[in-house]
Amino acid sequence: MKVLLCIAAFFSTVLFFACTKNYIVDDSINSAIVGKWFLVETLADPGDGSGRWTPVSDPNRYYMKFNSDGSLENNTPGILANLRRYKTPNDSSINFVYPDGASFSLRYKIEGNSLTLSGGCIEACGSKFIRRPL
Repeated sequence: MKVLLCIAAFFSTVLFFACTKNYIVDDSINSAIVGKWFLVETLADPGDGSGRWTPVSDPNRYYMKFNSDGSLENNTPGILANLRRYKTPNDSSINFVYPDGASFSLRYKIEGNSLTLSGGCIEACGSKFIRRPL
């Protein structure tokens, strides 16, 4: 009887550990960027170095929502429009993907509740976002 009890305990233990979920961690997503960010300023330089950060007229209108699974929701204008996926291969570069598979990279910087995206232009350009609660 003790042998049957030991065998049953052994198989129960094996089944218990075999049925645990394996969580896959996607190292291509920086968890600091996950959340909803609202566009508050833009930078566009005409080529002479005179470009300045300019507040947007409605800071609660345009947003980007970075989800932890790499998906992206947004209603931003310009090159950021219609993006659906992203990856952060390192702490300063973000890769965006359009629905048709085309992609491009920008530099990003997170300081507290502020996200700055820059690059993608011949002259200086960028977008600043503020994190808002979901």
